[in-house]
Amino acid sequence: MEFSHPLFIGRPLIGRRSAAALTIALLLTASESPIFVGEARAQPNDQRRIERQLRIADSALLRYAPDPNLSLEERSLLEFGGNLSFTALFLRDATENSRRLLQPEAVVYARGSIDGAHNAFGRVRLTYRDYSEGDSFDGRPDRIDEPVLDRYWYEFDARRALQAGGNAGAQGANFNIRAGRQFVDWGAGLALSSTLYAVRPTIDFSRSVRIEGLAGITPDHTIDFDASRVDYDEKTRRTYFGARLVVSDQSNNEYYAYYLYSGDNYNRTVSRAPIIFTDVIFDSPSHFVGLGTTLSLSDNLSLLGEVVGQFGTTFSDPIRGPQVRDEVVAAAMRVQASYIFRDNIKSRLEFEFLAGTGDGDRLSPTDTVGGNAPGTTDRAFNSLGFANTGLAFGAPLNNLTATRIGYNCEPFGDIGQTSNLQVGIDGFLFGKFRTQAPIDEPTNLRTFLGAEIDLFVNYRITSDLAISARYGIFLPGEAVAGSEAARDFALFSVVLSF
Repeated sequence: MEFSHPLFIGRPLIGRRSAAALTIALLLTASESPIFVGEARAQPNDQRRIERQLRIADSALLRYAPDPNLSLEERSLLEFGGNLSFTALFLRDATENSRRLLQPEAVVYARGSIDGAHNAFGRVRLTYRDYSEGDSFDGRPDRIDEPVLDRYWYEFDARRALQAGGNAGAQGANFNIRAGRQFVDWGAGLALSSTLYAVRPTIDFSRSVRIEGLAGITPDHTIDFDASRVDYDEKTRRTYFGARLVVSDQSNNEYYAYYLYSGDNYNRTVSRAPIIFTDVIFDSPSHFVGLGTTLSLSDNLSLLGEVVGQFGTTFSDPIRGPQVRDEVVAAAMRVQASYIFRDNIKSRLEFEFLAGTGDGDRLSPTDTVGGNAPGTTDRAFNSLGFANTGLAFGAPLNNLTATRIGYNCEPFGDIGQTSNLQVGIDGFLFGKFRTQAPIDEPTNLRTFLGAEIDLFVNYRITSDLAISARYGIFLPGEAVAGSEAARDFALFSVVLSF
C-alpha cells in the first residue's frame, strides 16, 4: 500500500497488488455559504465543495516488459478487489446552518492487461446518501447515488504490442490511445479536471516530443459551475476537444502548450432562480489556450507552472434586460515550487500561488442568472478545472488569489514502528483578484478574504493498515461579509487492505 495524497476520504486505495479496502471516515466542516438568491445558491455551493473534497484520480495500470515466449495466460495480468466505506459528514455554513450526511459505500474494481499493450479497467460504486431531515445538499431525498458504474476504459499501446511480437528495438516513436469513461486532468488542471466519456490518443514522435489529444463529453451527474441551470448537477452536457504539445529535454524537464475547446450543449431554458419567469439562454462555449512547464532545477528543487487564457462567449444576465451574447476574456495561473531537503526525516517545503480573474459587473461569479452585465466583456474565469484553495475555505478559482506555504516530513525518520508517520502543515492567504468583483459568497469592497491553516497526519501502521487525519480552519478577513466566525474542517480515516 502506498500514500499518494494525505486525503483518503473513504475511497479505493489500490496499491501494487490486488487489494480490498475498508475505510471509515469522519468529516466535520464549517466552510460553506450562500452567494446568490439566498438559499437557492447555498445548496449548489455546498454540493460542489463537498464533491471537490471527495474526488479521486484513476489508478494507473501496472506496466511491465513482456516475454514473447510466454503463453497468453502467462503474459496476462488480472486483478480485482474493492472496498467498503462509511462517511459521516457534518457541515455548518456562514449562516450557522448545519447539515448531516451519512454515506455508506461499496466499491468493486477489476483491471487487466495483456503484454502491457491491451489494458482495461472498470469500477462499480454503490453509494447510499442518507441526510437528516431537510439537510439534502441538492434538495433530493435519501437515495442510491449515481452513477453505479463510474469508471471503465480500454487502452492500447503500440510500442508494447510490437515488443510483445518480438520487436525489442521498438523505441522512440509510439502511439497510445485510451477510450471510455475516465478521469481527465488536463495540464495543471486549471482548464479541466473532471470525469469524461473520452478518447485520448497520444503520439510520441520521439523520446522528447509528443502530442496528446482529447475528445470527450461530460457524463450525467457532472456538477457544472453554472448553478442557475435547472439540471446543473444532472445534465451538464459540455464537450471537449483539445491537443497538447509536450517537449522534454535530457533532464526530463517538460514544456507544453495546449488548446482546449469547451462546447456547451445544454438546451433547456428554465432557470433555478425563483425570480425569473421567462426563458433563459444558457450557452457559454470557451477556448482555453495554455502554456506550462514542469522543471527539475536541481536534485532538490522542482517547479510547476501554467498560465491559461479563456476566450469565448456567454449570454448576459437576464435580470438586467434582454439577453445578448457577450465576449469572454479571462485567465488563470498556477505556480508551485517544491524543495526536498533529502535529510533523514524526508522534509519537503512547498510554495504555491494561484490566481483567477473576476468580473466587476457580475452579481454571481459563475452563473448566467446574475451573471455578466449586457454589452460588456466577461472577465470571470470559469471552467471544470480544480485548484487547492484550502480544506475549510475551498472556493473556486474565480476572482481569487491564493498563496500557500506547506511543509511535511516523517519526524521519526527510520525509527521502528514510527518510520511511516508523516505530518504536515499548509498555510494559506486568500484575496480577491479584483476588489469590486464577487466570489461565491457575499463580500464587500475589500480585498483580503482571510487566512487558513491545514494540518494533516498520515501513519502507515503496517503494510495493510493506515490511518489519516486532516484539520483545516479558515479565519475570515475584512472582505468577507456576514459572520466573522471561524470555519473548520476535520477528517479522520482508517484504511485496511487485504
